[in-house]
Amino acid sequence: MRRAGSALAVLALLGGCKLIDQRTFERAPTGPAAAQLARPDLPPLPLLTINPSKPDADWRTALADAVLAAGARKPDVSFEVVTPIPTSAKQPVQDDYARNGQADAQVVATALQSDGVLPERISLRFQGDPGAPAREVRLYVR
Repeated sequence: MRRAGSALAVLALLGGCKLIDQRTFERAPTGPAAAQLARPDLPPLPLLTINPSKPDADWRTALADAVLAAGARKPDVSFEVVTPIPTSAKQPVQDDYARNGQADAQVVATALQSDGVLPERISLRFQGDPGAPAREVRLYVR
């Protein structure tokens, strides 16, 4: 009898208890505000995309024009020369992309210097891409 009374007392006490979870603090989940939706944070687009592996492509003129336009807007402009590497590919494929990307980026960096950009205003880097990116060089401004 005593056990049954204790069990009833415990059940009565637990009946008033409530589990604490997300609903305790935020009853209805809220989405992003209208201001956040109006201005989404998107990654910057490249100023220019170049494929230096094609010998007949005339990317030098487009590069010179882009350098002039960027310099007119911001006299102390810096350039990032970025080559993509497929992160989902096997290691030998990634190594090929890195080797070719480094050579391609160096060609573009040399062209930037011949267009009058100081070497300290040029940075080279790789960027991981989960897909199958084309062999290209992306030029960004900072």
